[in-house]
Amino acid sequence: MINEDKVRELFHVALYDSKDSQVQKQAASYYGWDYIWKEGLKSFFTGTFAFMGFIILWIAVNADDLLNRINNLDFKSMGITAAVLYVAFMVIYIFATIIVYAAKYKAGRKDVRKYMSHLKAVGRMYTREEKLKR
Repeated sequence: MINEDKVRELFHVALYDSKDSQVQKQAASYYGWDYIWKEGLKSFFTGTFAFMGFIILWIAVNADDLLNRINNLDFKSMGITAAVLYVAFMVIYIFATIIVYAAKYKAGRKDVRKYMSHLKAVGRMYTREEKLKR
């Protein structure tokens, strides 16, 4: 006879394994702040590349004006302005990354807890069946 409770629990386990749960599995393998700071460190590099891309695009769009005024440009103030904009951009970008990945970590841990409760229920059912067979 089919044990409907075991089938139900095994269905939940299989459903979790079949869906795209890479974030949940990754979140389960780290402590909270380790996961968040790992993603923040990755965001530091991607944010730096994105800022460099913005600078290159700005130079490409304003190339004509920059070439006309090349002798009159104050490179020191432009460098300070670029540095201030970079720091502001990175603070906002990394702060947003921390918020997003903290929420993903929290949701991932919640899903992993549900998955573990289903696994424990299946394990209890199997041990109960083993005891009955003896």
